[in-house]
Amino acid sequence: MQYRVVFDFEVTFTNGGGIQGQDFRLDIEGENISDSALTSYIIEDLRLLMVDQVRILNKFYIQEKHKRQITDPLQTGQLIDLSHTIFNGLITYKGLPAPVICDFLSRQDSEGKYEEGTTFQIGKIEMVSNTGTYIDCPFHRFEHGTDLSQTALESFANLAAITIEAKDILEIGPEYFINQDLTGKAVLVNTGWSAHWNTDHYFENHPFLTSEAAQYLAERQVKLVGIDSHNIDDTRANKRPVHTILLGSGILIVEHLCNLDKLPDSNYLFSAVPPKFKGVGTFPVRAFATL
Repeated sequence: MQYRVVFDFEVTFTNGGGIQGQDFRLDIEGENISDSALTSYIIEDLRLLMVDQVRILNKFYIQEKHKRQITDPLQTGQLIDLSHTIFNGLITYKGLPAPVICDFLSRQDSEGKYEEGTTFQIGKIEMVSNTGTYIDCPFHRFEHGTDLSQTALESFANLAAITIEAKDILEIGPEYFINQDLTGKAVLVNTGWSAHWNTDHYFENHPFLTSEAAQYLAERQVKLVGIDSHNIDDTRANKRPVHTILLGSGILIVEHLCNLDKLPDSNYLFSAVPPKFKGVGTFPVRAFATL
């Protein structure tokens, strides 16, 4: 049997003021939950600081199917890799050169340079910055936009995230984002298109966001938008309105994600951290989710 707790709460702060919530509903394990556990949940989930007192009011329980999957406590902190592997010769975007990955110093050539039995390999990589799973900063689109080195680390790492399901949809409009908790979030759009990665089909008729969807997300002040497709824009035309709207609003973009079907709807963190390059607006990332 699945249970949910329904309750009101009042929070006061040590520096004055307070907040209230009415008719909150929370999926729980078991038949009940203590007020102290609810208090911890409210403080942690809302990321409250300088809390003076939390009062739990009018608490009762109902038997109802859970609205979200309760994470196994043993799996808390689990990392889910959302990046494709970059290898020598990989074509990420037709018309752009594939990366060349080779030895600058091979193990064989390093023999004799150090004590016996000690060898090293130093790799050499030649590639364009739009390779593999990569992030776009404003400089990618705008000459005077912030580049990778100028973008705060907080914009790349440990972002509260939400997953939007949009499988088998070509043009993803604003209707897929309405009534979602978006403000300040990383919004990851799961189209299922990553199943075609490294095939000719991946480049043709891929899912994309409409300019209306981008405008809606910009108005909701999301922090980042990611997609597991070939491009967040419609590449059948020379226009790139989604890049223009999002990057023009300071919203980062991650393209060519994968494994988004392994993510919950919400309640996880997203990270996609690139090297700190100056004068570059796009670069591969090791994107991952923390449950």
